[in-house]
Amino acid sequence: MKVAVLGSTGLVGKNVLKLLSRLDEIVRVYCPVRKLPGSDGAQTIAEMGILEGSSKFDFEVVDFAALGAESDCHKKLCAGFIGCDAVVCCLGTTIKQAGSKAEQERVDTRLPLTCAAIAKKCGVKNFLCVSAMGANTHSPFFYNRLKGMLEDGLTMIGFETLTLVRPSLLLGKHKDKRFGEEFMQWLFGRHPEFVPVRLRPVFAETVAAHLVASVLKPPVNVKCATDGVVGKRIIYNRVLVRTRIDELF
Repeated sequence: MKVAVLGSTGLVGKNVLKLLSRLDEIVRVYCPVRKLPGSDGAQTIAEMGILEGSSKFDFEVVDFAALGAESDCHKKLCAGFIGCDAVVCCLGTTIKQAGSKAEQERVDTRLPLTCAAIAKKCGVKNFLCVSAMGANTHSPFFYNRLKGMLEDGLTMIGFETLTLVRPSLLLGKHKDKRFGEEFMQWLFGRHPEFVPVRLRPVFAETVAAHLVASVLKPPVNVKCATDGVVGKRIIYNRVLVRTRIDELF
């Protein structure tokens, strides 16, 4: 199988790569990135925790900020997506990183949807995406509205199969400093049993494991309980919390 991973150097993305590197079923992984691993301060492959199977990864620098219809980035993504059995999207940012709501919307919603549309045009049948607990276009929270718009847009694109993972707070070490998230990780990560299951923090490895498991076994003929769409699966936080990774493979 050939897989593409968007956001492959982020917290969830690099855990996806770790799992893919160990699977014999995966022969090629296309990773469009802003910076190549090990260049300009970016983590090396080893620092990302990938100690085997790195030869199957194809990292390519693309300018996501210039993703027009005739742009070089668009052409690169088209070439990379052709022949892919699945695209895994782990793109995302915070309002602090983005600097504005408009930029966060671009990264969290418009960019993934644009990449998804390109993937669909290139014949990709299986799309998988990290969303968020509480994703809803009518949410009073801006971030959840963004993820709700993302989910609705991906559903409308009409992939043969679509997997959406809705985690709560992610546990793990980000490549950049996120003091608010680190404090919440420290606070809730020490005694998760005191947090309701639907809100409980989950490890990024668990989210990655569900994504990779759905790459290997797409939700063909699965009917989504929330909207009746066939081929669509939503993995909720309560499922993530109770997951044992070794039981997924």
